Amino acid sequence: MTDLFMGFEGKFYVGPSGKESPTASGMILADSVRNPQYTWQYTDVDATLRRHNGIKAYIKGMLDVSITFTLPNEKLASGSRSADAQLILDALRNRHTPITIIMLDVTGGEGLIGDFELFSGDKSEEDENLQEWTIEAKPSAAGRAVSWYETPSPPQE
Repeated sequence: MTDLFMGFEGKFYVGPSGKESPTASGMILADSVRNPQYTWQYTDVDATLRRHNGIKAYIKGMLDVSITFTLPNEKLASGSRSADAQLILDALRNRHTPITIIMLDVTGGEGLIGDFELFSGDKSEEDENLQEWTIEAKPSAAGRAVSWYETPSPPQE
């Protein structure tokens, strides 16, 4: 049987830097985030030698990881923003505030975890569309390294 995962099944968590799991204290399910997408790719390094007889050869270089998403410009009835949106906007506007981001394919699944710096706060105000920020997150030099997260399996009985 094949398991197909739809986009709405994925989970996007944010929290203060240094968190280790989506269930850690301070982690928030980021319901405000729209259209999340991550890149997990290696750069290529030219490794051509004479023995390749003029045909280029490559090796994998450094892993490049980035996350992009949009954040609608919306406020609650009280005039404040949701906790996830406020955390994201504070990190975007502050130079020294990396945040932990965890992107899982499904609840209790697998995906990226790490501390990220938020860049690229492009804001669109297109005619009939909702105002939103386009945000890019890149691994932080000051925080937890990006790695692949898998939810721990429950003990077998």
